[in-house]
Amino acid sequence: MQKFPYVTDYINDIFSREKSRFDYRLIRPILTISYFFIRIVLIPLKFLFHRRAWGFERRLIDAVVAFGIKYLASREALELLIRHVQIEPLLYRYLLSGTPERRDGTGEILKGIDGDFSVKSIEDIVRHGLTICHDDLSYEIFERFDKDAFLENIEFYRATVPEDIEQYSKEILELNRKHSLQLYGVTNVVVVVVFTITLFADFHTAIRALNSFDSDSLLLWCLKHICADDKDAMIDLDFYLQNQANRGHYNNDAFRSNPNEYLYYHIGFDEFAYELLRKRRAAQAQGG
Repeated sequence: MQKFPYVTDYINDIFSREKSRFDYRLIRPILTISYFFIRIVLIPLKFLFHRRAWGFERRLIDAVVAFGIKYLASREALELLIRHVQIEPLLYRYLLSGTPERRDGTGEILKGIDGDFSVKSIEDIVRHGLTICHDDLSYEIFERFDKDAFLENIEFYRATVPEDIEQYSKEILELNRKHSLQLYGVTNVVVVVVFTITLFADFHTAIRALNSFDSDSLLLWCLKHICADDKDAMIDLDFYLQNQANRGHYNNDAFRSNPNEYLYYHIGFDEFAYELLRKRRAAQAQGG
C-alpha cells in the first residue's frame, strides 16, 4: 500500500487499511455522489428559504452525528475523529500562547479554543454542540491571532510545544465499543458529518462550516516560521503547499467543496503538525 513520507505513520496506516474496507468500496461512492447531487438542490433552497438558523439545527446535527458515533462508526474512525476534535484547539492554543491573546482554560465543554475537549458521552456532544462549535474554532483563531506578537516571540515557540492530548478524556470510545456495528470507516464518517451539516444547517452556518479551513493556511505559515531552521521539516511542509492540499478549497463556494479533502488534507495536516511540534522539542532536548 502507498505510504506517503510527509504523512504521519498513524495516518498512513489508517489510510492504507481504509482502502480495503467494504464500506469504502461500496458505500463511499454512493454517499459521495448523493452528496453532490443533493447539494445542487439544497443550497439554492437554503439561500431562498433558510438563510438564518431557526433554532433547532445545531442540536439536530449533533443528534445525527452522535447516533452515528454510537452505532455505526468503527472504533478507528471515531478515535481519529476525537483526536482531531482535541488536537485542533491545542494547536490553536499553542499559536496563541506567545501573544497577548493567551488565556487560561475556560473549562467550557467542547467550546472555544480554551475549552475542555474531553469527549465523555453522547449527551456532551448533543448538549454542547460539538460539530458546529468545532468549525467555529477556525474563525476564532483569526480573531485572536496577533502576527507581530507571534514573530516577536518566535524563539518562545521554538522552545515550547503544544499541550499533551492525553489530558483530555476519550470515554466515548468505550461506548462505541459496546454498541457500534463498526460499519463505517473514517472516510464515510467524515462524509456523513459533512452531509449532515449540509442537509440540516441553515445557509449561513452551512457555508461557514464548509469553508472553515482558512486556519490551515495560518497554521502552515506559523509552522514555516517555527521550523525555518529545520530542513527536513521544511521539506515535509512544502507538500502541504500544493494547490489542492492547501489553498484550493479555502473560501470555495458551496458547490465545489469536497468532503474527501477534509480528511486527507485538513485532518491529516493537523495530525502532522501536532506530531512535528511534539517530536521537534523532544529531538532538541536529546541533541542539547
